[in-house]
Amino acid sequence: MRSVNVFESTILHASDQIFWLDGSTEETTEKMRRIASQLQLELTQSPRDLSVRHGSGKTVFWRQSQSTIVDQKPDEPEKTFTSPGTYTLAGRIFDPAGRYLPRVFSVTAGDAPPAGHALLLYPAPVAVSFNRGGGVRMTLARDSDDTPLPWAIVTATITVPGLGSQTYKGQADKNGDLLMPFLRLPPLPEGVDDYSATLSIEGLDGATPDTPVNPDDLITMELGRLDHSNFSQSIGFEVVPGDISTLRSDGRNFLAVKPV
Repeated sequence: MRSVNVFESTILHASDQIFWLDGSTEETTEKMRRIASQLQLELTQSPRDLSVRHGSGKTVFWRQSQSTIVDQKPDEPEKTFTSPGTYTLAGRIFDPAGRYLPRVFSVTAGDAPPAGHALLLYPAPVAVSFNRGGGVRMTLARDSDDTPLPWAIVTATITVPGLGSQTYKGQADKNGDLLMPFLRLPPLPEGVDDYSATLSIEGLDGATPDTPVNPDDLITMELGRLDHSNFSQSIGFEVVPGDISTLRSDGRNFLAVKPV
């Protein structure tokens, strides 16, 4: 066998990575499913020497200026990652196929590999499927002028007797439309007619359809109750597995939203 003499080696560590997760699939980022769709990344702020490798459910970043050259083969200490400093990484991520809603993001990168950063995206209504757990559908609109409220994130918390609670999240599209399936919801126990649930929302009153938002910038808003003209940060409703309900504020054909 021929031997190969290594005179020098270039060491180039990934400086960070982002995992793109489907925020509707589970309650914690550790359990959420990576997005298989081929997403497209547009960076608006990054170091000039940054290189990017974008794949299914993950984007890896590294800095060309942080490569090192060592004589012969590197030893273990030389191969160990050491952060040379952090940097801001900001941009926009979107799905050209339209199955996931776009979002803006900004993270402090450079010190997190291999853990990286977990950033969430939510399915567009066209990509949502319901199963035997049922779910809800809604159109979010501003109480002040009835215009659609885009990009808001809604959280449903369902109380399941004997099992605690389940949390589901979804995001409205540019038209304020949102479909939320309860994919993990068990059948009703004997003698129980429905599950009790609450709904809350985070959004931006000034959001516009043409400009996706950074979910980190969303703030708590109030929802119009389903059975009363009052508004609250949390409203109640009932869930029956298998049913797909349309949620509307009392006297409206949409779910009304207003700032706190």
